[in-house]
Amino acid sequence: MRGLSHRELLAALAAAIARADGALALLLIDIADLSGLQARLGFEGCAALLQCLSERFSLALGERGTVLRFGDACFCVLVSAIRNRGHAVLAAEKLSRAAEEAVIDATVAMTPEINIGIALYPLQGTDAESLLRKAQLAAAAVRARAARLQVFDDSCAEQVLTPWALGDAYAGALRSGELQVHYQPKLRIADGRAVGVEALMRWLRDGRPVATPDVFIPLAEEAGLIQDTTWYALSHSLQQAVAFEDLRVAVNITPGMLHHHDFVEMVRSAVSAWKVKSGGLTLEITEGALIADFDQATARLMRLRDIGVHISIDDFGTGYSSLSYFKRIPADELKIDKSFVMRMLADEADQRLVATIITLARQFKLDVVAEGVENQATLELLARMGCDYAQGYLFAPALSAEQLGVWLKGRSGLS
Repeated sequence: MRGLSHRELLAALAAAIARADGALALLLIDIADLSGLQARLGFEGCAALLQCLSERFSLALGERGTVLRFGDACFCVLVSAIRNRGHAVLAAEKLSRAAEEAVIDATVAMTPEINIGIALYPLQGTDAESLLRKAQLAAAAVRARAARLQVFDDSCAEQVLTPWALGDAYAGALRSGELQVHYQPKLRIADGRAVGVEALMRWLRDGRPVATPDVFIPLAEEAGLIQDTTWYALSHSLQQAVAFEDLRVAVNITPGMLHHHDFVEMVRSAVSAWKVKSGGLTLEITEGALIADFDQATARLMRLRDIGVHISIDDFGTGYSSLSYFKRIPADELKIDKSFVMRMLADEADQRLVATIITLARQFKLDVVAEGVENQATLELLARMGCDYAQGYLFAPALSAEQLGVWLKGRSGLS
């Protein structure tokens, strides 16, 4: 089952609001201790549990409910025909009961702990962004109060960080170790071997997310902390990569950082400090990052390739570069945006687009990585298309360094 990005979720919520005939309730369901569940069930078992929860939530609410997966361990449930606050609470109670015994196979039953934050349309928000924000505030209040569910009210906002306080807290997180680097494996489709990992930043406090990268990366840019954040990501991921059996590590680079005058030297210092072999580091750059100053950006990318750094064009297909620009980008691989990969079994247009991107990459002698691979049928279709590598929940979500070590040992035991 797909996990929507923040942007995709907002689009889905906006569409539901536009169709609404009366009041709605948005229920944000957070599954506590996902890493603990993964340790007990394994990654395949945890994925089966999440799928089971989605099905049980859908059955519990019937036609009144729309269940959307958000991120690694959250669900957004839209409930229609809501008459009042109490009606929304009854729906949340029904979902809590549905989660009490989520069976993932004939012999295993689990009782995952869930928290539910509730926001009401149009009473507490008339657009997707404000409604989701109120539900997130309510969910944060649930965790702060050690409760089970909460309908948004003004007191919820008092228990979570304001944007200004969040900025101060983020600066502290860089120093205190609250920022962690997690890793999503990248596998070679031809033989199923893990060949790399994508480093992804997480801000955790007491094991719980403080804010998502969609929130804290722009915050770091606004606060002038993106250089420190990039160095943190580079140095930590390359330091930990020593234990990753020579897997190539990919680090995402923001547009602003690519154009920073010290960027090449920063990367050179990190590569030198951790004695990274040629090809051991990949930098993922979006198409849009090149547009502001294409000549300067490509010159920097060529300097990076000269020191053995690989360049990946991330989220390919969603940017704005023309082929005249594309052919001049000094890149080693393309990453197909997950929105196309996830839909291609059901949407012939997306399938043709993925096939076209793979063909284009072949013409320019680039490797191709498909993101968002969540089922075997998608993987098999990508193999027939000639795609080189894949990432996604079919293999593993983003893992801590310790979890990745366990996952790698499990993979080696299969061979």
